[in-house]
Amino acid sequence: MTKNSSWLIALCTGLCGIYATAGLAQDGGLYEDVPDPSASFVRVVAAVPTNAVIDTKTFDQLDGGISGYVVIAKPGEIKLVTGVDDATAKVEAGKYYSYVVGADGTKTLVPEDITSNPAQAVISFFNLSDLPKVDLYVPAAKAVALPGVPMNGAANVALKAPLTLDFEVRDGDKVLATLPAVDLQRRGGVAIVLRGTAGNYTVAGSNSTLAN
Repeated sequence: MTKNSSWLIALCTGLCGIYATAGLAQDGGLYEDVPDPSASFVRVVAAVPTNAVIDTKTFDQLDGGISGYVVIAKPGEIKLVTGVDDATAKVEAGKYYSYVVGADGTKTLVPEDITSNPAQAVISFFNLSDLPKVDLYVPAAKAVALPGVPMNGAANVALKAPLTLDFEVRDGDKVLATLPAVDLQRRGGVAIVLRGTAGNYTVAGSNSTLAN
C-alpha cells in the first residue's frame, strides 16, 4: 500500500526555516547515486531480529530487523531467506523492494514508490505490530503523513529535505509511540518501523542505505 501526500509536502515546506540547520548541505544520495540504475534493490524489514539471505548476500543477524538494500545486478527471480524459511520472488529492473516479515510470520515482497526528486527525502513506514491499521503523524505540521497503514503493510511518502522532524504513530487520536528528531536528507530515505503487541509498542528509525 503506497500513498503520496503532496499536500503534506507543501505543508512541511514552510517548516524548513525552523528545522533545517547544519543539514542544509547534506545529501543522502541513495535514490539517485546508485551504482547501476538498471539493477533491482531489495532489503529485509522484520518484526524481530533474524538472519537473512537476499539473492547471494547473507546477513548473520539483523539486530534492528532492517537490512540495507542489496543490489541485484541481474533482475529476475531471486532467493529470499529469513530464519529457516526460504522463498523466491521476481524483481524488476530499476525497482526498490522491501521483503517484510511480520511478527505472525507473514512474508510479503512490497514494491516501494521511490522518488528521485533531489529536493526530497523518502519516508518508508512499516506497521509490524498487532494493530489492524495505524497512522504516521507529523506533530509540527499537525497532519497525518501516511494514513491507515495495515498490519504487516508498508507505505511511502516524499517530504521536503533537508529537514528534521518528530514523528508519532497513532491509532486514531491515541499516540502509540514517538520518534523524535528524524534527520531527512535530500535524495535519501528513512525507514520507520512500528513493532509490538497488546498495548506495548515501540517505533524505531533507520537510514535507508545500500548493503556493504
